[in-house]
Amino acid sequence: MSAKIKRRARIVLDMTPMVDIAFLLVIFFMSTYHARPPTTVEVMLPDSRSPLKVPEANVMVINVLAVEKAKTLADSIGPTNLIALINNIREASAQPGLSAAAMRGMAGTLLPSASEELLREIASAPGKPLSKGRSAELAIREAQRPKNFLNQWAKQEIASLTPEQYNARVDSMIIWYATGKDAAQPLPIGDLAGTVVEERMRNPKMMMVLMVDKNCLSGKMLDLTSILQKRDVNMLRFSLVTNLKADAKPVFGEEGR
Repeated sequence: MSAKIKRRARIVLDMTPMVDIAFLLVIFFMSTYHARPPTTVEVMLPDSRSPLKVPEANVMVINVLAVEKAKTLADSIGPTNLIALINNIREASAQPGLSAAAMRGMAGTLLPSASEELLREIASAPGKPLSKGRSAELAIREAQRPKNFLNQWAKQEIASLTPEQYNARVDSMIIWYATGKDAAQPLPIGDLAGTVVEERMRNPKMMMVLMVDKNCLSGKMLDLTSILQKRDVNMLRFSLVTNLKADAKPVFGEEGR
């Protein structure tokens, strides 16, 4: 009589806990990831031989542009209108059930003159209300679209400005700032002290990082550092971002404002 063959017991693996752990890890890494903020202005950094790295978290970045770049922006973007558009985008995004048609009827704002693309982005943007940096990113993207109202209004305004008013317009485009993952936005030098104090109150661990164009006039840096050294601001320490280059040499030239 032949012996009976015993069947092996089937092993069943329940993958549900493994899938749950995988999704939890994905959510953790997404929530703790700090991406670099979108670049809205280009800065030509000076060269140096310092290998130190600037942290990406708890940082306020101040971009200081060269006068030539600030003039280009002043000619194509009205600083007052750009800042007003940023504020209009933030305020509109906080309203529930917002639509593009409703924004077309918002009197007293710049949104009725905006493009359909911008209005759709505001209406469909997740995480309302939008932050300052995200609003600045949308406003600057609007300024880069062909035949946008910001460029048209800027050209009309420049024709009526005095030389002093035009210089003030250029000065208001030299300094841009960003915090966290938000895009940079213009910061008039008269608002610098209040903005720094406000950001430090919001985040006491905040560090100051300066990204200064290598063609920036020394007078602008003196104005900037003198404001940071004021008693009510008290931002005495900051990091200066440079390009790492082994054979970097000091360059001396004519200084000015």
